[in-house]
Amino acid sequence: MYQSILAIAFVMMTTSTLYAVEKKITVAKETKLVQTSKAKQEPLKEPESFKNYQAFTGKVLGNGVRLRLNADVESQIISELEAHDLLVVVGEKNDFYAVQAPTGMHVYMFRSFVLDNVVEGNKVNVRLSPELTSPIVGYMKSGDKVEGKISSKNPKWLEFSPPESVHFFVAKEYIEKVGGPQMKHLRDEKMANLSTLIESANSLAQSEMQKPFDSIDFQSITKKFNEIISEYEEFPKSMSSIKATLTSLQEEYLKKKLAYLENKANMLSRNIALQGDGSALIAHGQTALTSNDRMKMWERAEEAIYASWSASHHNKTMTDFYDEQKFKSKKISGIVESYNDVVMNRPGSHTIRGSQVPRAYLYSTMIDLQNYVGQHVTIEVAERPNHNFAFPAYYVIKVE
Repeated sequence: MYQSILAIAFVMMTTSTLYAVEKKITVAKETKLVQTSKAKQEPLKEPESFKNYQAFTGKVLGNGVRLRLNADVESQIISELEAHDLLVVVGEKNDFYAVQAPTGMHVYMFRSFVLDNVVEGNKVNVRLSPELTSPIVGYMKSGDKVEGKISSKNPKWLEFSPPESVHFFVAKEYIEKVGGPQMKHLRDEKMANLSTLIESANSLAQSEMQKPFDSIDFQSITKKFNEIISEYEEFPKSMSSIKATLTSLQEEYLKKKLAYLENKANMLSRNIALQGDGSALIAHGQTALTSNDRMKMWERAEEAIYASWSASHHNKTMTDFYDEQKFKSKKISGIVESYNDVVMNRPGSHTIRGSQVPRAYLYSTMIDLQNYVGQHVTIEVAERPNHNFAFPAYYVIKVE
């Protein structure tokens, strides 16, 4: 009997010791806990005062850091923070910092307790969302002023910014001090300015891109976006979005440009066919297609070929691509002629004929081939798709 009692006591002591060890590990390593929607719904204590605490701005170290209702690893999880988020730390308790509510956060109060922006009722609950089952994040007293708006989620509730008495908690190990409390406020102001600038840049882009191609001031669009990118690098998420928008605008502008140049080329070809004298003037007073236009028409084709090549050549530039093209190039000789037939998938803007090459199609974005029409030349070329035409197609790298 005595031995049985000792055995039971030993088991109880061992279990208690293991629980204490496990509890200690849990406090030290909050990330080991699994977040769940069934977190403990503990009653909120009276707001704590941190009047003598020297507040500072803290930076969040890592993604998924938990903002909690109280200074306890088992406390309700309010949200998860992201790396580089800034918080104003106003106090500390145990292994946690007390922080002000993050920027943009809203809380809710039942509208029947608010009259003319003044709280009517003692110890009115402030909740995280507009529903009675939502966590209580604070209280407001009779006579407290509150400015908000009717919640779009539930019109019986008032939505407003959290009062200063509302504090949340973050484990100390995930916060790094980066400056005084004003640093967070200055960054919030800069973020607000950034939002205004982005809206202005998008408005300008939308207005310009609706114009005919030859009236678009795309330089002003890129200038405005690049100014934002250079001045607001500390907001990586916003910068990523802005760069994606600018890339999309550049692609749209390129499509408009190619369509414009192709239209000019087709009009030129039809005019030449009608006049039969090689004139470069467009009927009805239209402007002639310049040599520069002829070269730019092929930029998209070259970009597509480069894109295919770069897929298997990591971190290689277009300069690297053309260096390889030069290494694989060959030389051909003959007389250069303009090629103006109006056909689909033209393999070139010019042709070359000679004894070595009965005929081949040519184009270039480097060399103005129109300057060599009628001349016998030797050219350095790289092979290009001929779209099933009778003769090969080449990109001209150099004219000798």
